[in-house]
Amino acid sequence: MEILSMVVALVVLGILYKRMIAREVPEPISGAQVFVPIVLGMVSVLLSLPLTLGSAYLLSTLGYVREAHPLWLRSLVSAFVGAGLPEELSKFLMILIGLAIFRSKVKNVYEYVLMGAAVGFGFTIFEEYLYGSTLASMIFRLLLITLHMLFSMIMAYYLGRAKYQKRTGEDSPAKSYVLAFLIPIAMHTIYDACTGTNAYLFSENEDLLTIGGIIGILGTIVMFVLQIMLLIRFKKNAEALSRMELIDPKM
Repeated sequence: MEILSMVVALVVLGILYKRMIAREVPEPISGAQVFVPIVLGMVSVLLSLPLTLGSAYLLSTLGYVREAHPLWLRSLVSAFVGAGLPEELSKFLMILIGLAIFRSKVKNVYEYVLMGAAVGFGFTIFEEYLYGSTLASMIFRLLLITLHMLFSMIMAYYLGRAKYQKRTGEDSPAKSYVLAFLIPIAMHTIYDACTGTNAYLFSENEDLLTIGGIIGILGTIVMFVLQIMLLIRFKKNAEALSRMELIDPKM
């Protein structure tokens, strides 16, 4: 089932990413700019594991006791330590490595977005192999299959915007750098707190279980809708982002 889950993710995201590449003007990125970031995204899954363990250890040394806090806070902390921070940080580092490798070839902000999408693509297909163990989990994860891509696209978009702001001098890039890191972590943490690390779902109290179920359903619906909206927004803005050049056209 893990192989099937990975193949489904590969096909769905592959079609989506191919269409994203085709929207760049005047010409699409090179093959190397496609495949290298995908490999980096797969590596980021491995990097996220020690980051998760390190975050959990640091939290324990600071005196955090899970049982001493309300369920909503347990959910958020577990989501932040177990997924939001380590996974987004690992992808952030891989995006930076990808940008360093292709620093002389990344021509515009849209290519930053494509870089982020590729890293998220690689992360997703590897993660599907690790966690897509049942048909039910595969179907559920398929509903939100683009989330890792989107989180990385948002990250890369703000990094690209920061560089564009720095190049043009139209605004300070500091805010964009901060948003590049914080928005994906916040979105990922909130989503996981509603679903995977939702402490209400592990309660023996039926009323709390019901609350947890409602939170999980609402969180999934909101993120599903947001996923569609963001994909449409990036699609509509592809040409405009392509024209936000990062390399002097005279060079």
